[in-house]
Amino acid sequence: MIPHKLKLHNFMCYREEQSLDFSGIHLACLTGDNGHGKSALLDAMTWALWGRARARRDDELIALGESEMWVDLEFGLGPQRYRVWRQRSKRGRGQTDLHLYIWNEGSEDWQLLDEGGINERQALIIRTLRMEYDTFANSAFLLQGRADSFT
Repeated sequence: MIPHKLKLHNFMCYREEQSLDFSGIHLACLTGDNGHGKSALLDAMTWALWGRARARRDDELIALGESEMWVDLEFGLGPQRYRVWRQRSKRGRGQTDLHLYIWNEGSEDWQLLDEGGINERQALIIRTLRMEYDTFANSAFLLQGRADSFT
């Protein structure tokens, strides 16, 4: 899985819509002072794909004072381009929405791959990636404060 673009809104410390384009980047190093959002970008990617991040609850990922947020991640896997959009709202008892798209070269547009409810959509993403969150976190991702699980 190669990330191409990341967009987020009200995710952790990122309030206004933010966009990162990874095109042409083969190796990246996130540097900066503590608390400036480096880990939040990685959390945004894992939350979009697997619905998992450092927070205990999804509502903790919503920027303080806000009622909803979303993350949109475009990535390549083999010759295909995919896009995952995950949204969380605090309204009511809290609601999450999730969509998976594949790039359709013929129509030059995103084709929605949703089937069933959110659990079925999550299972489709995991099947597409051929990887669970724990496998990713323990083999390709050094979680802050959990270097022992990586090694």
